[in-house]
This record gives sequence, structure tokens and C-alpha cells, in this order.
Amino acid sequence: MTEDVAPADPERLVHDALSVQEKQRLLAYESSEQPLCRHTSARHARHGASPEVTVEEYDVAVKTALSTSSNARQEADDALALLLAVDGRASRLSASELAVLHGLPRLRALLETSRALRFEDPQAMLRFAKLARFTADRLRMRDFGRQPVADLRALAWAELANAYRVCNELGRADHAMNRSVYWCQRGSQTGLLLARVADLLSDLLCYQRRFPEGRELLALAYRVHAEMENRHRAGRVVIKLAHLTMAEGDHRKALVLMRQGFDLLDPNQEPQLVVQTLWSMVWLVAQLGRFRSARLLLWRGRILFAGIVEPHRLRWLEGTIHAGLADFSRAEAAFQQARAGFAENGQVYPAALVGLDLAALWARQGRVKAVFALAEEMIVTFRALRIAREAVAALLILKRACQNGGQILELIEITVDLLRSLERQPARPSSYSGSMPPAPSLSS
Repeated sequence: MTEDVAPADPERLVHDALSVQEKQRLLAYESSEQPLCRHTSARHARHGASPEVTVEEYDVAVKTALSTSSNARQEADDALALLLAVDGRASRLSASELAVLHGLPRLRALLETSRALRFEDPQAMLRFAKLARFTADRLRMRDFGRQPVADLRALAWAELANAYRVCNELGRADHAMNRSVYWCQRGSQTGLLLARVADLLSDLLCYQRRFPEGRELLALAYRVHAEMENRHRAGRVVIKLAHLTMAEGDHRKALVLMRQGFDLLDPNQEPQLVVQTLWSMVWLVAQLGRFRSARLLLWRGRILFAGIVEPHRLRWLEGTIHAGLADFSRAEAAFQQARAGFAENGQVYPAALVGLDLAALWARQGRVKAVFALAEEMIVTFRALRIAREAVAALLILKRACQNGGQILELIEITVDLLRSLERQPARPSSYSGSMPPAPSLSS
């Protein structure tokens, strides 16, 4: 006698979870017009219903269930596509609006709200990313399909990893990214999803100063967008690569990459990114010592920069240009205003870097006492915050050079390089706020 089919098997057939042998056994039952199984017959008998099910009734039930499952799967695929359609704009819903949402709409709203809070409130960004991850993990594969749910979980975990990175919780960021990769391997492995995860993972690796690995992942993301002929997204990846190259200290190559990425951007999609990229290029021109060109570019773009770049960052760049052109009085005024602006916003490292630019300016004028006083002030600040021990040691040496005579400018340059290196390291204070130039508002 043919073996009975378990009660759960018809439902598993609807969701395409049976083996080939099990499907053949069920189809054999259907073709012989037998009841699906004795278990089913007994259940109907208990409720006083006929145990017989006609082929037509069964076909209608299966088609209805399959149609419902297909619609849910398409809904999940559409939600993923919308979340991957990163164009620099992100919606933000209130708590009351989020409370009435469930399932896929709730997941999408949480992720978009998390992205929108990236610069304004990183801790809130993290809270919404955690809620999004929880929502994604509660999606049932029987409702939406295995691969769509795996894809959405991969994206939610990657966004959570990025939020942890922004909040300087690198151990948790690593764990979350590992979970994202786990779900990527079990999903559809669609190009856009892999490019997004690679993009966010490259941010984490670069934050950890693992530049070669970050470069490889950006190359993967670029290939995906280039093959899809999406120039704008490919341009965004190239700009990220330019910022990675800047972090490595190669300003000349970074400027070339920045220009290549800029040429690929669509101003209608992300006008703010276009302006930020222009700003980064002006900053790089100044860092390469081309001060007259930088001054002209800054003057031409000042109206554009005013609404995007912080005023004290603008003043810092102006001070750098004035110092390069030996206009000491204007440079000093710009550096003083920039330093005060960073300090007021609690941006310790940028304020210190501006202070060192000011110290170098004074050293060029022979104002050794002013350099000594500034170094002493910075030492007090760093010690109070318990950060940058190496920089404190360098500043102590600078103080001694001011007292006993020494290569003050060289020591200032060493301290600047040290501070920039410390600033890029993962172990930053939780109150850290980035330094010049600001990274573009990319998807991450």
C-alpha cells in the first residue's frame, strides 16, 4: 500500500517545500481522485464534513494559495527594490506613524528613517536600525518566500552594521555584518543587494584602516553599477574610492578619482552630493599647494557651499589658502574663527588640527611664545578628555622646542600627521564629529 501523506504536506506543497518524491506521491493521489490522506479524512469526519475533495475544488484552493504566495513574494521583492533605490533622499516618519505599520511597510519606514538620521542623530539612527533588523527577522518565509526574506534580512543587518560603525561600536558592527553576509549567501544574490552590502562593508573596513580590502569591495560595487549602466551610482562609488585614497594620503590620485566620479553624477538625483564633491575637490587642490586655483574655485562656488558646508569649515579652507599665499593676517583671523567654531560644536580633533595650522603660521612669523601657549592649551584639552596620548607627547616635545630652541615647524608637521592618523583610527571618542573634508552624503 502506498504510504500516507502527512497532514502538513499540502501546505508545504503550496509553499514549494516538498521534495520531488513527495510531490509525485501527492500528484498520484490527486490523479486517482483519492482523499489526500487518511489524516485529512479523519479530520473532516470529526467536523461532520464529507471527506471527499474533488479535483476541481483542490485546483481552485491550490491556485488561490499560490496566487496569494506569489503576490506576497512580489511585495517583498518590491520592498527590497525600493530600499535599494538609494538616491540620497530618505523619508522620516514620526513614532505615531510608525506604530500603525506592520510587516514590509514597517521595515521600509524604519530603514528609511534610520538613514535620514545618519548625520543629525547617530544614536537615533542606531535605534531605528535595531528595530528594522528585529522587523526583518520576524518576516516569515512561508509568507514571502525564502529568498526575498533572506534578502531583506541581509539588507537590514548591513544597515545595522553601518549604524554601529557610525556610533563607534565596531565589535557589534562586525557581528552584524557577518549576519548580513550569512543571509546574502541564502538569498537571491541580486547584484544591487550585493553592491549595497559591499559598499557598507567597505566603509567598515576603511574605518578599520583595512584599505586594500575596502578597495576590492568598492571595485565589486562599481562593476555591478557599471554593468547595469547606472552612471550615477557608479559615480558615487568612485567618489567613495577617492575618499579612501585621501585617507591613505595620496591627494593627487584622490583628486583624479574625485573628478572621474563627479563626471558620472546626475545633479538631478543628488544635488547635495554634487556640491559636496566640488567642495572636496577644492580642498584637495589647496592640499596640493595650488592656492591661487583653490582661491578662485572657492570664490566661484561659495554660494553653493554656503548651504552645505559648515561655516567654520569654509573659514578653515580660507585660512589655509591665505596662509599658502603668505597673507598672514587674514589667515590668522580665519583660523581663529574656524577653531572657535569647531570647539563650540565639540569637534575636538578638527579644532586641534586648525590650532596646529595656526601654530605653524605663528612659527613662520617667529612668534614662538604664542606657539608655546597654544601647545599648552591643547595639552590641557586632550588630557581632560583622556584622548590622543601620542599627540600629548608630541605637543610636550613641541613645548620644549619652543623653550630650548629646535625645529618647531617640523615638530608641528609631525604632530599634525599624528593627529590625522589618530583621527582616522577606530578608537575615537563617542562624541567624535568628523574632520575636514566632510565625507559626501552617500547611502551610508
